[in-house]
Amino acid sequence: MSAATADTAAPTMKQYVDVHCHIIHEQFAGEEDDVAQRARDKGLEFCVVNGLEPKSNRAVLELCARHPNSLLPALGIYPLDAACNVISADVWPHPFPPPDKFDVDAEVEWIDQMCAEGKVVAIGECGLDAYYCTEPAQLAEQERVLRRLIVVAKKHDLPLILHTRKAELRTFEILQEMEVTKADFHCFCGKAKLGKRIAEAGYYLSIPSAVNRSEQFKKLVKEVPLEQLLTETDSPYQGPEKDMRNEPMTVPIGVAVMAMVKDITEEEAMVAIRANFRRLMNI
Repeated sequence: MSAATADTAAPTMKQYVDVHCHIIHEQFAGEEDDVAQRARDKGLEFCVVNGLEPKSNRAVLELCARHPNSLLPALGIYPLDAACNVISADVWPHPFPPPDKFDVDAEVEWIDQMCAEGKVVAIGECGLDAYYCTEPAQLAEQERVLRRLIVVAKKHDLPLILHTRKAELRTFEILQEMEVTKADFHCFCGKAKLGKRIAEAGYYLSIPSAVNRSEQFKKLVKEVPLEQLLTETDSPYQGPEKDMRNEPMTVPIGVAVMAMVKDITEEEAMVAIRANFRRLMNI
């Protein structure tokens, strides 16, 4: 089935959403259109595909252009990539290569231009990562780039989709300082108490399909009001079963678990989450 045919197929009655996925990941190479179709077959109305750096940002636009009625593009600069020019390969301590260097400021300007042309629904993935980046210069550069992207998001009235690993509170503080009103804390792994503060400030927290096997995510779902929750997959990561390759079609599994935790029907959970998504994305 061609992409054009797939995107005009009769919609199902279900209307799930995935606010954060990486269908352009190398694990999906050659399968991107099939992944999009499987998502539609499982009742996903929209999937937001997130970029990380120049190559993936452009791949996101190309893929979403083939599926304009179901895949929505978000362009960003992942925290590790944001710090690429202050990371030294000689002392990089992790078991994967450091990010490739690129002109980060030029990429911010390009993202700004894509927003001006109406090609983007959100800024992301972006944010802070204090798990892999611990050097002061790396963290400072991440903050500088995040602040630049916040300016772009506010300029175009777009939401931010945030990575906040081991930097949840600092990210929240920056949003408050810069008077950000639209943001989603993707795959939030901080304490539930902070999650409640984030929700009270009007921001959203998106829960991955891994809630099926994670007591931490279940606790977060229990503590945060349904009106501030969203669903995501972080595909190919955060699957409902350990070590499985995840993709957007697993969102219904996450919604079922969230509904159970909230003691409501799956239909009630799906409808509320869809309304949250449309509110955040101005759809």
